[in-house]
Amino acid sequence: MARSWTRLHEHLGHPPGPLTYDMVAAAVADKLPESDDLDWKEPLPGFARTPGVWNEFAKDVAAMANTRGGLLIYGVSDDIKFVGVDLAKVDEKQMLSAIRNGIQPYISGIDIIPLPAPGGAGPDVLVVDVPPSEMAPHFQYGWEAKDRDRATFNAPHRINDHTFYMPEHQVARAYRERFARQDAADALLQAGLTQTTETVLSESEGLPAWLVIAARLTRPVPRMVPAPTHTEAKYTLHEALKTAGRINDVGGPAVLSNVLGSDLQVGLRRWVASSFLVPDRRSPGRDAMVELHHDGTVTVSAELAHGLPPHDGVPVNLQVLQTVVLEAVSLADGFRRRLAADSSLDITATIATANTGNRLLPFGNRFGGYALMAETRRPHRLLPASTELAPNADDETLRDGAHELTDGLLHQFGINLQR
Repeated sequence: MARSWTRLHEHLGHPPGPLTYDMVAAAVADKLPESDDLDWKEPLPGFARTPGVWNEFAKDVAAMANTRGGLLIYGVSDDIKFVGVDLAKVDEKQMLSAIRNGIQPYISGIDIIPLPAPGGAGPDVLVVDVPPSEMAPHFQYGWEAKDRDRATFNAPHRINDHTFYMPEHQVARAYRERFARQDAADALLQAGLTQTTETVLSESEGLPAWLVIAARLTRPVPRMVPAPTHTEAKYTLHEALKTAGRINDVGGPAVLSNVLGSDLQVGLRRWVASSFLVPDRRSPGRDAMVELHHDGTVTVSAELAHGLPPHDGVPVNLQVLQTVVLEAVSLADGFRRRLAADSSLDITATIATANTGNRLLPFGNRFGGYALMAETRRPHRLLPASTELAPNADDETLRDGAHELTDGLLHQFGINLQR
């Protein structure tokens, strides 16, 4: 997802918004000098035919990502004059391949933006927008025909208008900062899980068993990005249920369709769909709730004891659990695509009950009904299960992510599904 605020926006005094050809032209006319987040490039990047060869384009991308993000603008000379590039010769697939194969770990969110001159009256330019990375430091590797064909593995970064390689102490600091970011992201994910759990339990009666799932982008959508509209959020929910139905390999009807009968309500920087929060619209069926946060976070919760006979414990419908996990994973991925967020997703699921003194009792589908499963564990509580969903996930990836979450919960009952 292209950033809406860059060095060019700052220099020209423009509000956040898409980068345009006129903005590049104005910056060139002003002779805007290179900086740690702006690099003028004359020719298009070149690529060796032999895989694994050192590539300057990969180095430039890694350097920007390791610093604070920035723009690589092709078609402008070192003395900041328009020379232009032939956009027909831009090999976007090769550029992305160089990033994917020559840099570790993977850098998400890179946007390649061709900017033809309006009306064909001028030189064309190509912009590569590199966002700051939550996964820095990124290392570029390969071999180069220097010093007896040495193999290299370095972390480049920008200082003013030059690229250097991080010394050991700087690499160590970058790793500490990455781990601190990850700890903060984990804390926010856990906060979303806890907040949702408190909400659903406060609205429950009896002995409920709530499946609570939270999904958070590793690089959340910035606050300046326009929030999804009511129509977009509603459409995302409908499309996610279609995806879940397509990848569903456990059988049983959709569960979150129960919230489609209620209109999306405005929440705190989020849209909320619920079958039980509004008393006048409470559904007689299974309680469920979906929250679509403006930063890309998704929370899904569904009551698992509904319709099961009372027992000396809290019954848990395992078929519903598996279905909701598939729906939640599909929704998190669908919302990510709707927001055009090229970022991986961290997803965590747990089962929450209002009374931890009661054991959780697993119920499975048997002879057209539900029965308590024999020879299984009956835990008082479950540890959260987690998975990560890479960008551009296909149906198989979504299904595998859902299976990992489901297995993480079911294994705590001593249940191992054979797929």
